[in-house]
Amino acid sequence: MDRPLVVLDTETATLQGAPHLLELGAVRVVDGEIEDSFESFVRPEVAIDADATEIHGVTDDDVRNAPTAGEVLELFKEWAGADWFAAHSAGFDVKVLAYEHARARTEPPPGMFIDSLILAKKLIPESIDHKLPTLCQHLELEEGPHHRALSDAVYCWKVIEECFERAGGLQDVKLASFLHGAPLTVSSALPSEPRLPRRLRPLGTALDEEREVVALYGETSSPVSIPLLPRFLFEHRSKGYLEALCPRSGTLRTYRLDRLHKIL
Repeated sequence: MDRPLVVLDTETATLQGAPHLLELGAVRVVDGEIEDSFESFVRPEVAIDADATEIHGVTDDDVRNAPTAGEVLELFKEWAGADWFAAHSAGFDVKVLAYEHARARTEPPPGMFIDSLILAKKLIPESIDHKLPTLCQHLELEEGPHHRALSDAVYCWKVIEECFERAGGLQDVKLASFLHGAPLTVSSALPSEPRLPRRLRPLGTALDEEREVVALYGETSSPVSIPLLPRFLFEHRSKGYLEALCPRSGTLRTYRLDRLHKIL
């Protein structure tokens, strides 16, 4: 390939709902060789799901002193520059990065993504499935940890390298034939901001001013008054949501906008 490629992987604190970045790992490949790497834990604003820990083994104690997602993304953006990216099942990692950039209100890196899953399906068709651990076993790659960001980024590159060899080398123009649809970038996956009805417009102001509000929330028949510190508004599957810090518990929670009746 005639350009540097940043191959990355993410691990998350949650398995359901809006993703929260927990670990980011990447390698920069130049002329077919890994030249540099990036690796960082992230201290998420939510507790790590037990089911997520079962997958990657990362606990709350591991990330207690880690930097925030916004801090890690700024460092990664500076490190990655304008290079192209690659990931396995790239849509997932792009979504994770997009949500965190939206939360931090920062500009994502511009590079487009190559999906090694798409390449593997086309160029390693004999594999029984195309999950990354299966491909590693099929290709008899070195054994090591899976579901950790940096090691999976390295494995992803090794799969891409095999695909390049089978295709007889992939220049940028030829590579485009293995992609589909519009170019995949972090910017293209940024979540939409919901349109706030008049009764909830104070949320937008409070978010900009980082100011606490009191909201009437819950089922129509029995709403309760709760204090909230708005952090992030987003739309998912045509529904609006608010992430807000609950001052009473000190935890970040997600609230449905259709259950927010009024900002008091």
